[in-house]
Amino acid sequence: MSDISIADLARLTGLAKSTVSGVLNNKPGFSEKTRRKVLAAAAQYGYVPNEIARGLTSKWTKTIGLVIKDITNPFYSRITKGVQEIAGEHGYTVFLCSSGEQHEAEIAQIQAMIARRVDGLIIAPLLEDVPLGHLHDLKRKGLPFALLGSVPGLACDCVTFDDYGGGRAVTAYVIGQGHTRIGFVAGLKTSRASKLRLAAFKDQLLEHGLTLDSRYMFSEAASFQDGVRIGEHLAQQPASERPTALICFDDVIAMGVIRGAQNCGLNVPDDLSVTGFDDIDLMAVPLTTVSVPTYEAGKTLARLLFERIFDEEAGSEYRQVNFEERLVIRETVAARKD
Repeated sequence: MSDISIADLARLTGLAKSTVSGVLNNKPGFSEKTRRKVLAAAAQYGYVPNEIARGLTSKWTKTIGLVIKDITNPFYSRITKGVQEIAGEHGYTVFLCSSGEQHEAEIAQIQAMIARRVDGLIIAPLLEDVPLGHLHDLKRKGLPFALLGSVPGLACDCVTFDDYGGGRAVTAYVIGQGHTRIGFVAGLKTSRASKLRLAAFKDQLLEHGLTLDSRYMFSEAASFQDGVRIGEHLAQQPASERPTALICFDDVIAMGVIRGAQNCGLNVPDDLSVTGFDDIDLMAVPLTTVSVPTYEAGKTLARLLFERIFDEEAGSEYRQVNFEERLVIRETVAARKD
């Protein structure tokens, strides 16, 4: 027999459905003989509890939702790994969705998770240039959640990164290597991390008396291929008119820039120094980058969420955990003497 239900077990054992359900949920008040009869029948006929159906009559569904921006980006892969590790320790299943950096998709996925009756949500939302009312609505619904990033005016558990500090560190290092013609590749306008890293870059140029040159600035980059196109574009410029160093919003874009530049005959780092952010795994080149502790952040997000799920005191204080970013010097930045 397949897909056997509690009603089937009740009929097969001659017991009431409430008795069968009580035994299977390990409730007290049943004789040892009754327990043995129910458990033996469950084993004989292959009864498997339906966790979603169980959630309709119990407090928990033992599931959480995770909404990220880009399932193909190793940055979010490590976030996901950290979340899954902690969820597994609690016996929870993680439902994973990727918004693809699309605001409407993010809203739809959150609503779908709520419809699934997840016990809580972890969200890496778009934070700039989009309305954030759906996150405030989530708070009003009372469903436990934790965010990657903070939302002004919204009290909730969240994890943040010091993107401004990371941007200062890498820009100061590049300037310290003698570069004065430095460009920046920004991410999508919906990315707060990109906004903060770019702000730090601009501030460092100003502090060191350097000029921001619009010819060296690129925006709305989101993929390896975007980086390739930028690298090829720079390679076609006269040496005197292109930057000697380029700071990229993330490692995926940086590796694309390197590929495009090398395809067109530029040497990295002698002709063009390149840096990234995130320190992702399996990089094809020894990239100078800013390490972001995404795996630890994923674990922290999950811990915050489970503390909220299991907290019986709804008024307990919300927590914000901030992670520092660390410069990692490798081989894609060369010192300039001219």
